[in-house]
Parts: sequence; C-alpha cells; structure tokens
Amino acid sequence: MATLGELAELVGGEVCGDQEMEIIGVAGLEDAKPGMISLVAAAKMISMAKESQASAYIFPDNLEELDLPGIRVRVPRLAFAKILRFYYPKPPVRLGVDPSAVVGERFTCGPGCSVGPLAYIGKDVTFGENVIIHPGAVIGDRVTIGDDSEIYANVTIMDSTEIGERVSIHSGTVIGADGFGYVTVEGVHHKVPQVGKVVIENDVEIGANVTIDRATTGVTLIGRGTKIDNIVQIAHNVEVGEDNIIVSMAGIAGSTRLGDRVTLAGQSGVIGHVTVGSNTVVAARGMVIGNLPENSFVSGQPARTHSE
Repeated sequence: MATLGELAELVGGEVCGDQEMEIIGVAGLEDAKPGMISLVAAAKMISMAKESQASAYIFPDNLEELDLPGIRVRVPRLAFAKILRFYYPKPPVRLGVDPSAVVGERFTCGPGCSVGPLAYIGKDVTFGENVIIHPGAVIGDRVTIGDDSEIYANVTIMDSTEIGERVSIHSGTVIGADGFGYVTVEGVHHKVPQVGKVVIENDVEIGANVTIDRATTGVTLIGRGTKIDNIVQIAHNVEVGEDNIIVSMAGIAGSTRLGDRVTLAGQSGVIGHVTVGSNTVVAARGMVIGNLPENSFVSGQPARTHSE
C-alpha cells in the first residue's frame, strides 16, 4: 500500500487532490475498485473514468478537462507500468542450482544466479550475475548469458548462442535452431549445414514460441533494445537493428537487414535478401518484397506506400 503522494514521487508526477489518500492497488478502468488507481491515457477515456469505481487516476499533464483526483504525468502509460510493478513485484527465486538440474563441465556463473528444476546446462556455459533459468530450460554448449537476464520455462537455446545483459526470453522459444537451407538437385533437397550462431544484444525481450535461426555461417543478430512479440519467425543471417518492434506472427526471411526502430506489425512479412531502412513501419499483413528506404510507411500485398 502507498499514498497518492508516494506514487507520484515514484513516477515523477504531480498530485491532483489529497496526497495522503491511501491507494491499495492498481487496475484498469473497468476492473478498478474503491481505493485503487487506474489509467486515463487520453481524452477519449474520460467518460469511462467517470463511470469507474477507481479512487484516483493517472493522466497526461496536458489533459486539462479531467477534474478527478490522481497523478498528472508526461507519459501516463509509463507511469502506469511503474505502478503496476510496484504493486506486483516479481516473486523471489531460489538462488543456486536445483539438485534436479543437469549441469555440464566447466559451467561458470556470477553471484545471484538461479537454475530451476529439470533445467539442462551444457558444457562450457558462462552466466553473468543474477541470471535466472526457469524450470525445464535447455541451454546448449558454449552459450553465454549476460547479467540480469531471465530465461523462462521450456526455452531452448542452442549451442554457441551469445545473449547480452537484461534479456528476457519467454516460454517455448527456440534460439539457434538450424536455418532453413537446402540445395535442390534433380528434385532432391540436400541440406546445407548451418554452422553460424545467434547473437542477442542487451535489453532485448523475446516473447513466447518465437524461433530465431542460427546463421548458415556468421551471425543472426538481434540488436539492442528490440522487443519481439509471441510467435515470430526470424530466419538465418537476418540482422535486426536496435529498438525494433516485431509483432506477433511476423516473419523475416533469410539474410534480410532491418535498420533501427523498425516496426513490423502483426502478420507482416519480409522476403529474404532485402534491406528495410530505419524508422520504417510495415502495417499489419504487409508483405515487403523489395528494399525500403528510411522512414517508409507501407502496407498491403505487395507492400507499397500506405497512402496508395
């Protein structure tokens, strides 16, 4: 529990109303009960706020027409996220290696690490500090994982993958499976060995049931700060820049390069061996079949300028 004033200090906002009001929790407008704080992110939500049972609200500092108690702040959704984390902190984990885990030779880890039940750790694996491996995860040989990263249950990370600091990988994801490479001769498909690796830089979050393939040779790269939704396929030798947003069911074919701050909306796709410039948005179900310059906004099949 906290007062409205204490929450305002937490998020760097301005109190509107009684700063000593006790706030027992946080919820959406429709679910909030008396004593809770909720979110009014824009003017269109004011009517819902007036019907809500919440006792206080988080709202933008430029929303003058809202005459309700709460916290006025520049980025209300970020403030809402911080308050959610305050009331719902991550549960503590048991430090050390669970007796049921299988750990290979020459495994090293920094202080504060946790390896859960039935996890598998291969040979020559290195963890930084405060790395959390949840139950049933599989970590292959020669994998490195940086400080404060968290690997959720039943994730598979194949050999030689490099993972940076503060990376989260959610359940069911496979990192470093073979890329889809074949040579067809007289109707017979001959597999091309996939001997590269995957590198995931700092502050990346990867959703559930994502597949990121190892490179044929060289590296499949996921750049710093990129966020990947559930059920996304990233093929061999793809290079994803920094701070990309890749939404559910998007697919990127082999050897494609995405610049920085690219958004691929739901069910969008990019063919192989093309470049998508920085600050580009591909709308839902857009199909990119050629290079796109920076600052593009495209949609459709094939994708072209959205205004068309």
